Amino acid sequence: MAPLVLPLLVALPLLAGVLLPLLPENRPVLVRSLAALAPGLQLVLALLCWWYPPADLHLAWLPKLGLSFDLGLDGLSLPLVVLSGLLTALAILASPADQLRPRLYFPLMLATNLGVVGAFLARNALLFVLAFELVLIPTTLLVAIWGGKRRAGAAIRYLIYGAVSGLSLLAGVLALGWFNANGFSFAYDDLMRAEITPRASAVILGLLLLGFGLKLPVVPLHGWQPLTYAEAPTPVVMLLGGAVAKLGAYGLLRFGVGFLPDTWMAWSPWIAAAGAVSAVYGALNAIAQRDMRRLMAYSSLGHMGLLVLALAAATPMSLQGAVAQVLAHGLIVALLFATVGLIERRTGTTSIPELSGLLNPYRGLPFTLGMLLLALMAAAGIPGLAGFPAELLVFEGSWTAFPRATLICLVASGFTAVYAVRLFNRVGFGRLDNERADWQSTTWQERLPAMVLTVLVVVGGLWPTSLVGWSESSTAALALRAQQIPPSPAQTFLASATLTFPLEVPVS
Repeated sequence: MAPLVLPLLVALPLLAGVLLPLLPENRPVLVRSLAALAPGLQLVLALLCWWYPPADLHLAWLPKLGLSFDLGLDGLSLPLVVLSGLLTALAILASPADQLRPRLYFPLMLATNLGVVGAFLARNALLFVLAFELVLIPTTLLVAIWGGKRRAGAAIRYLIYGAVSGLSLLAGVLALGWFNANGFSFAYDDLMRAEITPRASAVILGLLLLGFGLKLPVVPLHGWQPLTYAEAPTPVVMLLGGAVAKLGAYGLLRFGVGFLPDTWMAWSPWIAAAGAVSAVYGALNAIAQRDMRRLMAYSSLGHMGLLVLALAAATPMSLQGAVAQVLAHGLIVALLFATVGLIERRTGTTSIPELSGLLNPYRGLPFTLGMLLLALMAAAGIPGLAGFPAELLVFEGSWTAFPRATLICLVASGFTAVYAVRLFNRVGFGRLDNERADWQSTTWQERLPAMVLTVLVVVGGLWPTSLVGWSESSTAALALRAQQIPPSPAQTFLASATLTFPLEVPVS
């Protein structure tokens, strides 16, 4: 496939974002439909790239600064581009048909997609930083303009954390280029072969951990997440949790494991410990929440702890699990917030104590609650859903490297069932409030994004290759530890029994 496909993946949201403000203000449905078309075409092109891989694109831009327009796809970036295109299209379709100020809202959504996809396609570290920073502007405006009652505080906090993340990343990337003994360059191929002193590597990895840890986020760098997820519009949270946060995971894998392997190995026990702390902290805080949005935010934080553990272990299986966890979590968290958004649209609240009896087949929201139940089961790692194969790979791949941290994360994963059952029992069962419960059922058009995500979550569980088949060779090349699988008792017995036989058995 021609390399022009790669810039087209970036040009589609850019062109659509420029053209949408020219449409009539009083046609929000038309604006929404055309806005969803761009990421939809982007998704189709990305899937075609899976079957027909395009050649990398190299264009000089500012050679004196080391900045070039280098784009490429591999097993790490391709599935994330597919995920971003899918979630952007679904988030746009999940927006209300009468969206306020649609000619500004939808271009900002497309600008977010532009930054995310541009970062995943970048093969130059400075180009990655530019795309990474671009995401902060539209997402901040989306929270500040269309958020809830506390949107101003949420937007300011998100902006401050995002600015620190971007500055830390920029400093780390500049140091990568400057302190490379092989020469000044920001190209990924050159950074993979970079020779950097141990002291400089430690400083650079610290900056990268801060930058990507804030974006992911991970404890204790998560201060922006609960408030932002609680106040941002539902489609924006679907995009933030499902796609934007994955920039942090991708950056840790590409820059930390890929460019600084020796320092990553030295720091990996502390990174694994941070993952275990995040998993427990997120799960326990989710149990204590009285608002569905904040519960989902802490649930997401806990699952990011499992991802960090897998990256710290850096075995072939754990890195496959990390990629699978990124994809599965992106689908699951988007589905969770999509169903919560449907409930909020009909009931006017996300407060858990104010909701009950939504499974009532006559005056409740049984179809929406059914999708919420499936999403909670997937988050809890129930077999047959997308969360199970991802968590299984993470735990099995990390056990030989960090058994204690893995055991802690296993316990934290068990806590997921606690808050899932508590939430569903409270909002699904019980008596309806006769004074408030006069809700109309959600329409098929409103349910469509959540239904698509539901199908994909089931497909990911029944067909695990859809989660791990993208990146097996890429993650194997980045693995820093060999997968040491202890022999089974049967294998041990057979091996010892074989030694007792003579080398040559006489024939009678």
